[in-house]
Amino acid sequence: MNYSFTQTAANKAYVSVVCFFIVLFFVGLADSLVLSTTFLMGVVPIYVALFSAAIALFLIIAFRFRTPPKLQRCCHVMTLLGATAFTYLQLVFWQLIPTPEVFWAQNPVSMSIITMMVLMLFIGLFLRLRYPNLAFDITRSTSVTCIIIVLTGVTVWYGISYQAVAESSENARTKIHLIGDMINKRLEDQVNALGRIKARLDRLGGDDFDVVTQVDMENYVADYRVIEGMLLLDEDLTAVASTPFAKEFKDAGLLGSEGTQAWLQTRSSNVRLAANASSLDMPTPTVMVSVPIDAKSGAYFQLIALLNMNALISTEYLDYLSSVRTYLEFSPELLISMHGESRGSSNLAELENVYRHSVTETVTLTNAIDHNFHSYLVDYSDLEESARFKQLLLWLTMAFGFIFILAADNTRRLRENREKLEHMATYDDVTGLLRRDAFNQQTEALRIGCEGCHRAVIFVNLDAFNSLNKTLGHDIGDVILAEIAKRIKASANHCDILARFSSDEFILYYRDTTAHKLKKDAKAVLSNIADVYKPNDMELHLTASAGIAVTSQAKVEAKTLIQQADIAMNIAKLNGGNQFAIYQSTMADERKQLVAVRNKLQTALNKQQLEVFYQPIFSAEHQRIVSVESLVRWRTEEGFISPGVFIPIAEKTGQIIQLGELVLDMVLRDIQQHEELQGITVAVNISPQQLTRIDFIKTIGEQLNRYAVTPSQLTLELTESVISDGGQTEQVLKSLRALGFHVAIDDFGTGFSSLSYLTTQPSDIIKIDRAFTFGVETEGKERNLLSMIVQICKQLEKTVVIEGVETQAQVDLFKAVGCDRLQGFYLGKPMPLAELIPLLQNQDPPR
Repeated sequence: MNYSFTQTAANKAYVSVVCFFIVLFFVGLADSLVLSTTFLMGVVPIYVALFSAAIALFLIIAFRFRTPPKLQRCCHVMTLLGATAFTYLQLVFWQLIPTPEVFWAQNPVSMSIITMMVLMLFIGLFLRLRYPNLAFDITRSTSVTCIIIVLTGVTVWYGISYQAVAESSENARTKIHLIGDMINKRLEDQVNALGRIKARLDRLGGDDFDVVTQVDMENYVADYRVIEGMLLLDEDLTAVASTPFAKEFKDAGLLGSEGTQAWLQTRSSNVRLAANASSLDMPTPTVMVSVPIDAKSGAYFQLIALLNMNALISTEYLDYLSSVRTYLEFSPELLISMHGESRGSSNLAELENVYRHSVTETVTLTNAIDHNFHSYLVDYSDLEESARFKQLLLWLTMAFGFIFILAADNTRRLRENREKLEHMATYDDVTGLLRRDAFNQQTEALRIGCEGCHRAVIFVNLDAFNSLNKTLGHDIGDVILAEIAKRIKASANHCDILARFSSDEFILYYRDTTAHKLKKDAKAVLSNIADVYKPNDMELHLTASAGIAVTSQAKVEAKTLIQQADIAMNIAKLNGGNQFAIYQSTMADERKQLVAVRNKLQTALNKQQLEVFYQPIFSAEHQRIVSVESLVRWRTEEGFISPGVFIPIAEKTGQIIQLGELVLDMVLRDIQQHEELQGITVAVNISPQQLTRIDFIKTIGEQLNRYAVTPSQLTLELTESVISDGGQTEQVLKSLRALGFHVAIDDFGTGFSSLSYLTTQPSDIIKIDRAFTFGVETEGKERNLLSMIVQICKQLEKTVVIEGVETQAQVDLFKAVGCDRLQGFYLGKPMPLAELIPLLQNQDPPR
């Protein structure tokens, strides 16, 4: 099975490439509108979608222009360039070579599609350059299927890539909410713990208050890792008691900022929380918790707990979300890392410059203030691995599409070849008509249920077409056959089925017709066939013979009708051709006789059972034999079979060629073996079929050389109709005359040619037919006509021979009018060589 990439396959592949970019554009457009603000990243970024639209537009425009030949030579360069670019991008994507800086922190999902875009672009350019006659047809089912394959592949790839991006985005949001929940839970725990201190201190006074406060602060700092220090402030914000960290914190002025002082001075009966802005960019970012204390003595105090913001989050529970980093935004200029790092603060612009992909969520913390959390993607390994795996789906789509295109194209070619073979089996490739087998099948189908129908067949055979085919060649012959088929189809108005039966035979089948219609069609067909043909500026004339057979019996098969019509056609041909005959039952017997004669003749030819008789031709002046005409005789056990019986049959069956060669061979052998024949010329009849053979001159030359006979010893006799055809025949005769052969026109005056052709035809001997000898003994127009013909021939320096001499009076008359030679039963009948030799030996020597 041949899976070569044809023009049709290229058409489908080009449509698929353009469709790939169009689908990618719409997917990317939808992706950018829906996902750009809700996910870490888009599956198909907007710039990819726009590039896809531009490439699709370029390929569509490029399709409408024929590729110049010079650009077609760039096909291999384009292939190498595309393969190199794609291979490089794939190696970078799969991290098999160092990744250039330009690819850092890029969207791995979009990188997977970009590499495929490069490949598809160069495939499209390659197809455009390699196949300049692309046809952009999206209406065919194969093209629609290719589009569906591309649409399905890209859509499925987008769907599973969407899920991967959605999962990563959801992980980033999950981390934000987990951190928010941790912060709220820790703060709530601390507020509850500090509430218990408040409850105790509210009941104490005096020295007990001071002692318990100091002990509780030290114990809480020791027991809670999140509490870095605590201090007790009076109404004047003076530190009454503190832990070491808190003292250092206050001494460092971290409570002295305007915002912090305002917050501390605000008197409230509730526990309050606030981030210490001054410490946020320090190693220990601090959250302040203010617990109001109403001492028993009536004094007002604030117990301030300094919480380590980094300790609010248990990072060990977030390891599975380590691919993203989360920051708490206090302002665009201050974002705190939620991963327990020292000095983990940054500004928003800095982070967005470092990390390309992020999500933002707003979380309400315990202080009832909404804070923005930002999760930035820092580890792309999971997405990269997922993108590589999912890119295989695009590869599978390409592979499936390619295989489908090849399979569909191969199926198409197989279907076309099958249809072509079916057409070739059904229709003749020269004429476009039905072949014989298809004709038989269709006629058999029409025969069913046709009892009482007058079915008929017209069998048409071209007259002497084989000789034309051999003379002008089969190419010209095929042109003429095609024209004949058109003429028959145009003429046979009532025909149901028309077929070419063999090389020069046609059959017209009628399912139900009348004699009038048959005769009308037969006349029209023969008339149109007889019109002039002009292949290659030549003018040719052809005729045809036709036979008609009719039956009203459904049981009679079409092949029987064909046989009967063939018999009738042969009768028409034997009657002169260019006519039609209607089959009669008696014709079958005549046909059987013809077949029998043909078979017997072939046996006689194969066994060389034929004989040559010679009829003397006398000089009119000296009454001596100057030439003889060789005549074939067929002797059987029943006696001689007349040449008038078997010669026409031989001409029809083509046996005349073998017969002519056999006679010529026997004549040459006789000349070689008998000196008496070497002193005269011997005439041999040549048939039209022999003369039109391409190798005729070569063949006769080889025969003469084999028997050491010179051309001047032979006279080649041809009928007037053969010589008057001119054309190739005339050229052959001129060549024969140039070699030294004598050429005689036999039966002159019986044809339809004018006397003017005598001035151009190459013969040197004219044999006047015996029809001109009747009635010449008396004065009258017959004698005057004969005398005139003889004088014309003499003036053209032709040797004149009179055939059919029956009396001495005719001898004297023909001699008187100027005839050169005489031939007839009165002077000598055709005789075997054994009888001719004594006559030649006993005649007087030439004067």
